[in-house]
Amino acid sequence: MSTASINGWCLTSISPSQSSLRRATLRPCVFARLTSSPVSGNTPTLIRNEPVFAAPAPIINPNWRKEMGKDSYEEAIEALKKLLSEKGELKATAAARVEQITAELQTASSDSKPFDAVERMKEGFIYFKKEKYDKNPGLYTELSKGQSPKFMVFACSDSRVCPSHVLDFQPGEAFVVRNVANMVPPFDQLKHTGVGAAVEYAVLHLKVENIVVIGHSACGGIKGLMSFPFDGNKSTDFIEDWVSIGLPAKAKVLAEHGNATFPEQCTHCEKEAVNVSLGNLLTYPFVRHGLVKKTLALKGGYYDFVSGSFELWGLEFGLSPPLSVKDVATILHWKL
Repeated sequence: MSTASINGWCLTSISPSQSSLRRATLRPCVFARLTSSPVSGNTPTLIRNEPVFAAPAPIINPNWRKEMGKDSYEEAIEALKKLLSEKGELKATAAARVEQITAELQTASSDSKPFDAVERMKEGFIYFKKEKYDKNPGLYTELSKGQSPKFMVFACSDSRVCPSHVLDFQPGEAFVVRNVANMVPPFDQLKHTGVGAAVEYAVLHLKVENIVVIGHSACGGIKGLMSFPFDGNKSTDFIEDWVSIGLPAKAKVLAEHGNATFPEQCTHCEKEAVNVSLGNLLTYPFVRHGLVKKTLALKGGYYDFVSGSFELWGLEFGLSPPLSVKDVATILHWKL
C-alpha cells in the first residue's frame, strides 16, 4: 500500500499483489484506494522468453541447388514413377508427401506476393459493410443521431490488444484513447493536452460513467520505461518523455521487486503503471467532481494475451471526515 498527496488530495493505493486490506490514514483527507482480490498474491509469470506463435518445422526440407533446372525436375519425377512402379506399397505415403509439398509450394507462392495495403483495407470495409453495417441498420441509424458511451477506455496502441475486440465493445459503447503504454498524464493545460481534452470531453460532454485504464502483457512501452536510464541523455525524440509518466510505477517495482528478473519486473510494472494513471486521473477536477457525486467510477484492467486472461480492479473514492477512519473494501477483481 502507498499513500501520496496530489494537489491536497490523499491517494492510498493497494496493488493487486497485496494480500490484505488496510485501514485508511488517520487524518482528514480525500481518500482513493485501489481495491483488488486479497488472494492474488502470487507473482504472475506472464512473459515467456519464447515466441507466442511458432510455426512447426517443415517435414521435408529439400536442398535446392542453382543447377537444378528442368532436367533435374523431370529426372526426379521419372525416378519417383519408377520407384512407385516397383514398390506399389509406397503409393499412399508418396501421395501424402506430394500433397504436402504442393500445399507448401502454394503457400510459398502466395507469400511471395507483395502486400497490397489498399486492397486489404478495401476487403476489410467490404466485409464490415456486408456483415455488420448492413445487418444492423437499427444500430447505425441510432448512432447517426449521436453517441452516449458508458465507458471511456485508455488502452495501449499495441496492435495486439484492441479493447473493442478484447471486451467485445460494440460501436457506441466505448470512447477510446490509445497511446504508448496506456498512460494518463496528470492534469496540465500546457502539456499532453490531447489526453486532457479527451478526458474533459468524455466526462463533461459525453457523461461517461466509467473510466477504465487497461494495461497488457509484453508491453513495449513498459519495457522501455524499465530500460531507459532517464539520466538526461535521451535516445528518442518522444518516447522517453512520454513513458516517464510511469516513473513512480518503475520506482515502486524496483523497490518491491528488485531481485526479480527483468521480465517479471516488467509484468509488475505493467500493472502498477495502470495504478499511476488512475492516480493521475484524480488530478482532473471534473473527474474528482464525478467521483464525489457518484456519477463516475475509475477501474484498472490488465489483459494477458499470452494466457488469454483479463483482470479488473477498482478505485473507491470518498470524503473522509476529520479524525475518522473509514475502511474501503470494494472487491472488483476477477480473472478468467
